[in-house]
Amino acid sequence: IYSSASTKTRCIFTVITGVAMIALFAVALPAVYSYVTFLKVERSAYLGIRLDYLYSIYVLFSVAAIIRYAALVWQAIQGRPPDIEIGSGSAL
Repeated sequence: IYSSASTKTRCIFTVITGVAMIALFAVALPAVYSYVTFLKVERSAYLGIRLDYLYSIYVLFSVAAIIRYAALVWQAIQGRPPDIEIGSGSAL
């Protein structure tokens, strides 16, 4: 459906999806940060590394996802949908 839609419709799809993803990641971010900081009392079983160091990458991923979707929404608002052709790859 997305690949066969017009440019304007793809922009609308991108804005709706992007705003929803930004909202979901932003709502979850305080809880994610709280959980990661809570993990400083735990260590991994074999390596002995603090778990807050291991799981802190997810906080960075969440922030990067918010920035990425904000950029996609901004491009779609300007009338440039992302260059995604769903289903155009090989089936192998």
